[in-house]
Amino acid sequence: MPLPREILEEMASRYEQHAVLAERDKLWDYLRTALVCVLWSALGIVCILWSAHTTSIVYGRIAFFSGLGIGNGGIVFTLLAAYRRGEKRGDW
Repeated sequence: MPLPREILEEMASRYEQHAVLAERDKLWDYLRTALVCVLWSALGIVCILWSAHTTSIVYGRIAFFSGLGIGNGGIVFTLLAAYRRGEKRGDW
């Protein structure tokens, strides 16, 4: 026996509200991930620029390669964390 129309409409409305909230959470997570990636890349760029500014060759090389590691590593791990959150949430 099919469900009454009122119950079906109530269920559809409730599921639509949940879908809207889930989409909003997903978009906020994307925005947060993008901002964190920008911060990691900015931190890496600051280290690289400081390596060009310093007069010590040793500190310059340390800062340069640290900047590469911080910038690229931070972005990679941020994206991996976003992927894990998306998997947990059921986005893909």
